[in-house]
Amino acid sequence: MFQGLRSDAERRNEAMTPLLTMTDYHELMRILSRPRPNGSPAERETRDALTRWLEARRIPYRLHAFRLYPYFFECVGVWLVLSRTLLAAAVWLRWGWVTLPIALLGLLGGALDTALHLPLVTWPGARRGENLLLEFGPPEPRREVVLCAHYDSKTELLDHRQRAFFLKHIPAGIALSLALGLLGPLDAWLHALGSPWADLSFRLGAALSVPLLFLAWGFGLHLSLGRWLEPSQGAVDNGAACAILLGLAQRLAAGEIPLQKTRVTLALFTGEEVNMQGSRAYVKSREWPLPAAVVNLEIMAQDGDYVLWEQDGDAFRLLPTAPRLNELLSGAVQAATGIAPRRVGPVNSDAASFLFAGLPATTLGAYDARLADTGLHRPSDNLARVVMSRLPEGVRILEHFLEEYVK
Repeated sequence: MFQGLRSDAERRNEAMTPLLTMTDYHELMRILSRPRPNGSPAERETRDALTRWLEARRIPYRLHAFRLYPYFFECVGVWLVLSRTLLAAAVWLRWGWVTLPIALLGLLGGALDTALHLPLVTWPGARRGENLLLEFGPPEPRREVVLCAHYDSKTELLDHRQRAFFLKHIPAGIALSLALGLLGPLDAWLHALGSPWADLSFRLGAALSVPLLFLAWGFGLHLSLGRWLEPSQGAVDNGAACAILLGLAQRLAAGEIPLQKTRVTLALFTGEEVNMQGSRAYVKSREWPLPAAVVNLEIMAQDGDYVLWEQDGDAFRLLPTAPRLNELLSGAVQAATGIAPRRVGPVNSDAASFLFAGLPATTLGAYDARLADTGLHRPSDNLARVVMSRLPEGVRILEHFLEEYVK
């Protein structure tokens, strides 16, 4: 669905309407503070509620459709548990040469899905996903700014800090899988020779399978059990950021922010919580003829310090965020609040999709004064963590950023 940009006369008339220029953040947060996991009816209902909100205010939007794999991490989690358990069984039962292909196939499943975005094991339940795009600016812009956030949510067994243990040990898990895959054929060869070393290779394989099973079962259960736990409302991650972008959309639609020669695209992505599928599909779907800058918002409107992440990526690759954008955003936060943001990192966010495509990008967020970045993807991510006054403050920060960027 696409609605064309309005004329300048329409913008001037609507700028005089208080309804358009004042944002009811309580209404938005009622929409954006409910569990809305990918592929669920709640996710689609949230998207529909947001489009109705835009239509009521005559703000133009369009939907960008792509193929979504909503059970991505559930599939990866089940694959981790099953494939590594089969590998350990192959070692314990001395299956010999067949152990190596079991190890290699186990590594390909999940790794290809995550690193190369090939749905080897994550294809079950595939369906249509839709990003929500709002585009403003002159007919012939000279540059583009993409401001984005995600409207999907996720519940996990562990929060961001706790799951970091398993993410840090992914290389160890890969090494253990390869070692077991090689020890199987070695044990078979030594056993066929009647070598006394065969018993040692078997014992070594059995010993190495223990930490592998701990990592596989721990991380696998974390990834696969989330939908059956008490759900996260997703108010902080990432409802508040979406509310800020929609507040900015009202200002842009009213013509209250001069854009000069700059196109501003506000993107509300789905699929972020399943390996950034929505933003990756958006980046791949279009050309980038203009100089572009991307600012992603995550965990906004909490009561602690603003933060800028200095690295972004996925479990296999991290890239530095754009230094110039970090400088501009730091100045914008200081102009709006009097305090510069802290530099932290790394993070896994939609900004990575743009960085991987060679586009300058960064992510701005706000920590909780007590919890920092913990308690997300859990029931503790609820509306009580959102400081409502920080939603219009987030709009002011983005306005300051745009003022400096368009100069």
